[in-house]
Amino acid sequence: MKKFLLSLLIIIFSFPVLADDNKKESVFERVMRTGVIRCGYYVYPPATYLDPNTGVLSGLSVDTMNYIAERASLKVEWSEEVTFGNWVPALQAKRFDVVCTPMWPELPMAKAATFSDPMYFSGLYLAVRHDEKRFTKASGGMNRINQPDVTIVSQDGNITSILAKSAFPNAKHYVLSPDSDTSQLVMSIVSKKADVQIADDNAIKQWNDNNEKKVKIIKDFGPMKLQQYTFSVVRGEHDLLNFLNLAVHEINYNGEMDRLLRKWEPEPGKTYLRVAKPYKPYEEK
Repeated sequence: MKKFLLSLLIIIFSFPVLADDNKKESVFERVMRTGVIRCGYYVYPPATYLDPNTGVLSGLSVDTMNYIAERASLKVEWSEEVTFGNWVPALQAKRFDVVCTPMWPELPMAKAATFSDPMYFSGLYLAVRHDEKRFTKASGGMNRINQPDVTIVSQDGNITSILAKSAFPNAKHYVLSPDSDTSQLVMSIVSKKADVQIADDNAIKQWNDNNEKKVKIIKDFGPMKLQQYTFSVVRGEHDLLNFLNLAVHEINYNGEMDRLLRKWEPEPGKTYLRVAKPYKPYEEK
């Protein structure tokens, strides 16, 4: 009987040890153990440039991650190029740890991914062909766009299609697939397959700098949405998300984010909107 009780006690007290031994290593724990953080990325200036001859990456995202990694004594591994259509399953499969080029956080994606606090913002505006004259405040403003004779191009799976259908239900909608290159949105405008798209300053500036047929933003109507630029991690990786949030706060509050944005944005100080400081300067009364 004594031998039985002793054996039972050994088994009972062994369970926590076995549980600890079989505990699944989190992504954050693996990063800390190996000293390597693996990045998924998409190629889109100024976030990321890819040299076709050398395969070397550069750009705003590369500098941002290198700064964060240096501060945390980590190494960055640029593991896989993704698109806006396939990054979620790639992240879920844990082929990399973080989408290191900024993503636009959206509620449907929150089922699979978690987004960091914003590093910076941009406004999403209405863009049209450079010679388009129909859409003015005098002609009815945004109500003039919400008509059956106007076609709006957007991309399925991101906020552009949601905004377009919500704001302009009476217009025609030309929706591109999630795997479409973002340049196809502008191509649809200049080729007259569509009349209007929703875009940020950078997308239009990049197009106009590299193409003869120009487009313009209608800023009189203001931004359709204030868009966040964030890191993305798979759901459940709370420690990794907390680590990235701390990094985002540091680069915003010590001025590093502004310095990097001014280095890479097409119009320094104008292309992207900065995160507001969480205080007001003290004014002695």
